Amino acid sequence: MRGWNRWPLLGSGLAVLLLVGCNRVLPAETHHPPRQGVQVQMREVDPDGRAILQWQGRSIAVKASPMLTSADILDVRAELDAAHQPVLQLTFRKESAGRLLHATEALVGKQVALTVDDHVLSVATIAGPFGESMQVAGTTMSEAEVHDMARYIVHGGPAPPQQR
Repeated sequence: MRGWNRWPLLGSGLAVLLLVGCNRVLPAETHHPPRQGVQVQMREVDPDGRAILQWQGRSIAVKASPMLTSADILDVRAELDAAHQPVLQLTFRKESAGRLLHATEALVGKQVALTVDDHVLSVATIAGPFGESMQVAGTTMSEAEVHDMARYIVHGGPAPPQQR
């Protein structure tokens, strides 16, 4: 399991995926895409789903096909939101924006699972449609733990230490 039993879960309850209102354009030299081989995915939670994942000691069923994959992600960053809480910021490729916007419009108010290498980081409720970027917010992780997660997705290395 490559050290995943040490990965903290994002939050003790539900995180919220937020639509980011800014339309920032990042210069190419500042992009931090997921490293080759890491599988970041977002799948709809579905009681009739065929894929079963473990999260917080329970099984959750999700649709087999992800709506979002590492290939859609242009940039991964740890940031602070307007309330100065740590968030994982994901910016998507232009060619993925329309498809993600359409998919998330239909999922507002519904739960999704965000995974890295098939290990659930968070089960969240879609707060609003998004296509250009999103934030994983409302977690209990420290700023350092969110930075460690972003570093792992982008650069690899050891999994972040367990949340205490």
